[in-house]
Amino acid sequence: MERPNLPDPLRPRPTDPLPSPLRPGHYIGPREEELGRILKEILDKLTLIENRLKAIEEQLKTRR
Repeated sequence: MERPNLPDPLRPRPTDPLPSPLRPGHYIGPREEELGRILKEILDKLTLIENRLKAIEEQLKTRR
């Protein structure tokens, strides 16, 4: 009966070097325009949540 080909934890395989931020290369992250759009969406959602919470708070105050 053959053993399955499992990685040996005592002899790990070599890994590729991690990309260094100091070396020039291709940046895969979002661009500034996209970051601005994402931050605006987050701010809009947080404002909406804040307004809903204020409305709930007012309803609770009037019920007392």
